[in-house]
Amino acid sequence: SYVSEKSVKAQYIAYSSTSLEATRKDTTSSNIKKQLDNWYQTNIIGKTDSQGNLVTNYIVDGTFCNDRSFASTNTGNGFSLVPSTYYSAYKRLYIDETKTAILKCSNNNDKFSTTTSRGNAKLTYPVALITADEVALAGGKYNMKNQDYYLRTNAYYWTMSPSNFNSSNAYANVFRVYPAGDLILWARVTYSIGARAVINLRSDILISQGDGSVENPFQLKLA
Repeated sequence: SYVSEKSVKAQYIAYSSTSLEATRKDTTSSNIKKQLDNWYQTNIIGKTDSQGNLVTNYIVDGTFCNDRSFASTNTGNGFSLVPSTYYSAYKRLYIDETKTAILKCSNNNDKFSTTTSRGNAKLTYPVALITADEVALAGGKYNMKNQDYYLRTNAYYWTMSPSNFNSSNAYANVFRVYPAGDLILWARVTYSIGARAVINLRSDILISQGDGSVENPFQLKLA
């Protein structure tokens, strides 16, 4: 666009969407979704427990919330480079003083699932990444180390919660967890780090042994 006789504004859009609707069609699987699907195929499908029951019998189709709703203070449109776009998780887990995590998913199209009864039926298998809100509820906080909660793995790994699309450097940022357990929101999607798979268990699954500690983990059985 024209600025003056000696300057113009240009926006590089070769890899950009042209509308908010286009960004939410979910027609192409991301690289990390492909990795999760491969993990599920290798570690879940066809596997059995000590009693010969299929592991898939323990798992239900759940709702995995990839919350792409905009923060109440956001002025971006979700697809243009300028101005920056800020998502709801950015505000509630970083800006707000209360740092209140939520599990409710406001947009139906952000409810990823394998069936329409639970969400958008965009998943191949009932597996996804953990959300930033789930990390926060377990004890993960922005820029604050926590060595004593179960989601700390001494490794970097992604969540599925978008943080912002920054116009100053054209980076798409997603929340991730640091090795020390802190939750970080300035994580470019170009980074190659770990993925933490999440599945949903049936509500009638029983605990047969264990106390949930690292040394004595829960052992599950079908009801």
